[in-house]
Amino acid sequence: MIVRPQQHWLRRIFVWHGSVLSKISSRLLLNFLFSIAVIFMLPWYTHLGIKFTLAPFSILGVAIAIFLGFRNNAGYARYVEARKLWGQLMIASRSLLREVKTTLPDSASVREFARLQIVFAHCLRMTLRKQPQAEVLAHYLKTEDLQRVLASNSPAN
Repeated sequence: MIVRPQQHWLRRIFVWHGSVLSKISSRLLLNFLFSIAVIFMLPWYTHLGIKFTLAPFSILGVAIAIFLGFRNNAGYARYVEARKLWGQLMIASRSLLREVKTTLPDSASVREFARLQIVFAHCLRMTLRKQPQAEVLAHYLKTEDLQRVLASNSPAN
């Protein structure tokens, strides 16, 4: 799990990295300009006898709230499912290593297998997070093995 340091809420508002604002800033600006245009046209609408009520906005707000609630729930369910799958993978990995330790008499072979299991876990973690792998994997792999892993399309395999 990626754990970030706690920030004050006011500082968190102005964080640009990892924020959705970079993706929606043009739409947000367009919406802002449209709102300003509506505010300036409001006196013109009142002269025509058109009156705005809050009912459509309330209904739309409730619909958006329900939609976002379901969407947030689905995102959290995916997160929980990923945590479960990662936990099962780590349990299976430890069980396999335990089986190898009891089966192989040679401790050098067991250490090599354990090292490759560690490399697999780190490689899969960093592939899923789209992080650079060379620095971490260099601690566990020999140079020729590292080059082969980094050249692969699917390094975790």
